Amino acid sequence: MRVTLLDYGMGNLRSVTRALEAAGADVSRQEIVGDGPLVLPGVGAFGRAAENLRGQRWEALREHVKQGRPLLGICLGMQLCFESSEEHGQHQGFGFFTGQVRHLGVGITVPNMGWHRLAGLGDPWAYFAHSYGVRQSPHAIAHIEHGGSVVAAARRDNVLGFQFHPEKSGAAGVALIKEWLRC
Repeated sequence: MRVTLLDYGMGNLRSVTRALEAAGADVSRQEIVGDGPLVLPGVGAFGRAAENLRGQRWEALREHVKQGRPLLGICLGMQLCFESSEEHGQHQGFGFFTGQVRHLGVGITVPNMGWHRLAGLGDPWAYFAHSYGVRQSPHAIAHIEHGGSVVAAARRDNVLGFQFHPEKSGAAGVALIKEWLRC
């Protein structure tokens, strides 16, 4: 299956490409939204990512989802799929999922870097690297515990998001990508 990996200046494209290929995808790295399955990676700050996407790419992503085409958001890419973020100010997200991205909190290790067992998606171990996340969403399909419940994955119609890094999560991450490719 041909998959577009969106290059908007905020992703770890090399490792995501390798994971997609290991899952059986033919990957096309593009700066524009294609018409097939699309991966929105992300590493960095929400506001900067939203700024990099604003304009033509922002509208193309909205249209992509509206047309029922598959979208997978990874880490910051998943966060962008929520309504808003408070990271370095208030920033608007796509609103594909209900919920707000907030700082994980005080009194816990931040950034949350390391392995957690997901509650959901078959309960695999997955690798996380984030300081912001969503605590509650009706679209959550997996959680972790880190100073309380944190949404680890969300799904709504044709949009799937992973807060964790499947490309850094070994065989379990590749298996979850394979499952997405079947949709």
